[in-house]
Formats: sequence, C-alpha cells, structure tokens
Amino acid sequence: MKCHFPASFTAALLNSQPMGFYAPAQLIADARKHGVEVRPVDVNCSDWDCLLEGGKGKGECGSCSLRLGFRLISGLSRTHAEQITACRREGGQFLSFDDFSRRTRLSSAVLKKLSQADAFGTLGLNRRTALWNSLPEQKQLPLFDDLADDEPAVNLPDMSLKDQVVADYQTAGVSLRGHPIQFVRESLEERQVVPTRALADLPVDRRYKVAGLVLLRQRPSTAKGITFVTLEDEFGTANLIVRQEVWERYHSVASRAGAMIAHGRLQRLDSVIHLLVDRMENLSHLLAGVNSRSRDFR
Repeated sequence: MKCHFPASFTAALLNSQPMGFYAPAQLIADARKHGVEVRPVDVNCSDWDCLLEGGKGKGECGSCSLRLGFRLISGLSRTHAEQITACRREGGQFLSFDDFSRRTRLSSAVLKKLSQADAFGTLGLNRRTALWNSLPEQKQLPLFDDLADDEPAVNLPDMSLKDQVVADYQTAGVSLRGHPIQFVRESLEERQVVPTRALADLPVDRRYKVAGLVLLRQRPSTAKGITFVTLEDEFGTANLIVRQEVWERYHSVASRAGAMIAHGRLQRLDSVIHLLVDRMENLSHLLAGVNSRSRDFR
C-alpha cells in the first residue's frame, strides 16, 4: 500500500518514543497539519505500535490514515496489548464489552485503563459507560457466561468536550478532540494574550503576551545561561528566549509550570520568531487535571 509520507514518518517516530525534543502530541499535531487523518486508540483496531490504515481509495497515494497504538496509553503494558491483539486474531473483532472482557480475561484494573482512554469507541461505548462496565462488580462470573443478562444496559451521558480533552491528556498525553488552551481562550483574550499564530504578523519590537503548555526547556552549554522554552496553544507553538536573570526571578514558574503566560518583546527574522521574555506567570491552575510534562534538556 502506498502511503502519504508524513503518515509513515510519524508512525515511525511515535513507535520510537521516547526520543528527541518532541512528544507524541506535537508529532501528531504536525501530521494532522500535513493532512494526515489520525484515528484514536481502539480495542478493535489498534496494535501495540501505531500503524497505517487504508482510507478512502485504498491503495492510492495519500490514502493512508494513522491509527494510534496501545503504547500511548499511560500505564498499559505491552503484554496486555498483545493479549488483546492475539484474541482479536483468533476470534475476530470484539462485539461488545462483555465479549471483550470474556475473551481477553483482563483484570478490572486493565479494563479501567482502556475505558479511561476511551478505547471502546467501535463498540459504541463512551468513556463513562465503558468505565462503569469495567467496575469489578459489573463483571460476570464464568459460571453464568452463557446465560442471558436480564439487567438493562447502562448508557451514561457523555462527558463535556473539555472534560474529554482533559481525560485524553491524562491517559495518553494527547487529544484528537481539541487542545486544553482553547477552553481558557476567552479568559486569555480578556488579559490581552495573543494566540501563537498571530506572532507571524504582529509588529516586531513590541511587547506581547502568549500562553500555552510548556513543551520544551533547553539550555545549551554555549548559550551563556539563556534557556529556550517552547509553548503550545491550540494554534501552534511559540519560542521563548529566557535570559538567566529572568529565569532566576521567576524560577518556580520557569522550571516547573506545566503551562504559563509569557510576557516579552517580539523578535522576528524571516521565519525565525521569538519572544524575548521578561515576565512569566503560572497558568497551570486554569488547566486542572491536564497532565502535560515538558521535555527538559538542561
């Protein structure tokens, strides 16, 4: 099958994690910007590794989609993932949650991890309903496996979009539904924080504020104490230059915050855009529940 290069390249990078500066969320975001369809982790479709799936017009160049693998689910072991795929190969796709539970014989703790990661989509189960079914008291005893269950199925209401995005970040560190910053954008606009995409067009040598998740902190030995920080919002990334005296003044935020607002002067030369930072604010309190860990090279 011929595939769009960004899809295969991204799959290879994701399957080689952890490596390099960029976490899975950034690799996936970049692939989507290049037109790659990214599909979520699913018990009926995913393997341990991320893989390529044929889309419309299978076999044509550019028709591949990227299916996320079980490796992205925090705390899920490769052994459990391979147990799922082995059962699927032997008996075909899973038809229901009970079918999945009965055939895989996975513990309630593993079922809970899969449910929290919203991995039962092809079974028509939202995150809450799957989580309810994963509770130990909901598991059917082997003696009654072949008996009809007269108890009506529980269909719980779905979570809000914001809660789903937060849950995605908690379980996989990435969401295909949205970005945490978009849910505080109105509050940021009231504080005159500009989106990262605006930095390409705003007048230079003026002070602005940007906000985002902290992706990267890097302090090269040749940089004379300067730390380079990368922030990400729902539109893209912003590169920050933090001089040593500013880093020390705002050390707690600079070194530990998972999300921040950075104040500084815009610098731009051709396609290279930076914000020379003179103030930093912790934004983590507005993003409760979002587990975003930066990659630090200091």
